Amino acid sequence: MPNFTTFNTNPDNLRTLIFGQDSTGTAQPVRTDTSGNVVGIILDGTISNISGLTTVTINAGTITNILNGTITNVLGATITAGTITSVLGATVTAGTLTNLLNGTITSVLGATVTAGTLTNLLNGTITSVLGATITAGTINSVLGATITAGTLSNLLNGTITNVLGATITAGTITSVLGATVTAGTLTNLLNGTITNVLGATITAGTITSVLGATITAGTITSVLGATLTAGTLTNLLNGTLTSVLGATITAGTLTNLLNGTITSVLGATITAGTITSVLGATITAGTITGVLGATLTAGTLTNLLNGTITSVLGATVTAGTLTNLLNGTLTSVLGATITAGTLTNLLNGTITSVLGATITAGTLSSITSISQKSFQENQLIGTPTANTFTSLPAVTTSVFGTYSFFVYNRGPGLNRVDAQVEISANGTNWYTDVATVTGILSGSVDVLVPQRFLKYTRLSYRSSLLGAPSTIDVFFNGQGT
Repeated sequence: MPNFTTFNTNPDNLRTLIFGQDSTGTAQPVRTDTSGNVVGIILDGTISNISGLTTVTINAGTITNILNGTITNVLGATITAGTITSVLGATVTAGTLTNLLNGTITSVLGATVTAGTLTNLLNGTITSVLGATITAGTINSVLGATITAGTLSNLLNGTITNVLGATITAGTITSVLGATVTAGTLTNLLNGTITNVLGATITAGTITSVLGATITAGTITSVLGATLTAGTLTNLLNGTLTSVLGATITAGTLTNLLNGTITSVLGATITAGTITSVLGATITAGTITGVLGATLTAGTLTNLLNGTITSVLGATVTAGTLTNLLNGTLTSVLGATITAGTLTNLLNGTITSVLGATITAGTLSSITSISQKSFQENQLIGTPTANTFTSLPAVTTSVFGTYSFFVYNRGPGLNRVDAQVEISANGTNWYTDVATVTGILSGSVDVLVPQRFLKYTRLSYRSSLLGAPSTIDVFFNGQGT
């Protein structure tokens, strides 16, 4: 080298190249930039300290591991992997932060968290959250946000302006204003107003006030202190209506009406209970099993099948059967029939017809007339005769004073008919009382009048000649005593 310097006085000729070896042992030159800075790659190893350097700028490349130290400013860099133990006073303007395992982000502006878990957001504002899941923690204030899906476990205090297609499974909503619940189950509504409920089912609880609502279906188990101003109550299976004003019950069963007024009842059936007072009502059909202490001031009682009317004043019974009138006064009875019982006093009036009655005591002031005796007629037309006697049905003649049988022989030809009257005391054993002698000629009439009296009487007939039948007409006429 000294001799080389002596014979080469030009400094440029003193330049030399520095070589190193690669992994194969081949010499490789060490490159520099135009300013003399070494341009190279630190492939592996540990740089513990770079002495004499206060500020280092790494424009490009990859730093695999910074085990301990401080990076004051990172601009336009990409950290692809590893763990940053502590980040203090740094600003990440762009890029993707894949995992923040532990630490605090003081301020996040214009960032998008696409995945992962945000453990604590102590103070700040999230402008838009899309497809995220918040599993735990407390959100102090949510302003103008929209939650499109997921589960909100607890909303301790705040206002939800609009909830669409959500399900609230538990908790307490302090105030709901102008909201619409389209489906699901509202477990408890402690205080508030539901403006419109459509197709909902309320299974339990207390509704303090319902105003202008329509319940179309479902079951209300218990309603206490409520007022229904209008609408239709389809079924009240069990409960008490304290006051009903201007309502119409079209069908169903009203178990107990403890106190109140029914203005009009149409086509209803009252099966049991007590009606204290009925005023100006018309019951057109049905059955009232028991009425106790009631007053009917007007109207028509079509059928009273069983029961007791204690007092009837100014009423008219137009038809039917009055089984027992135990005590009372009938001012006027027109066209009625009393079939049995005891009429204690008839103070004033007229009995047109009495049949089979017994007057045990009292005074008949006047008997105007008895127009005629009772009369009864039975007939059997076009009856054929046979070779042996045939008997007609027996007649109870115990109530008649005079009675007879009229027999007409229609023929044909010259065929005659034999007839006889038979009497009996028991309706089983019969005695022949009166009979024809020569038979009734064809086209002739005979009248048979019994000579003896017993309870039952009948007529028997036959053909006078064997094999010569005829046809007869028979009439029974009886007159009472």
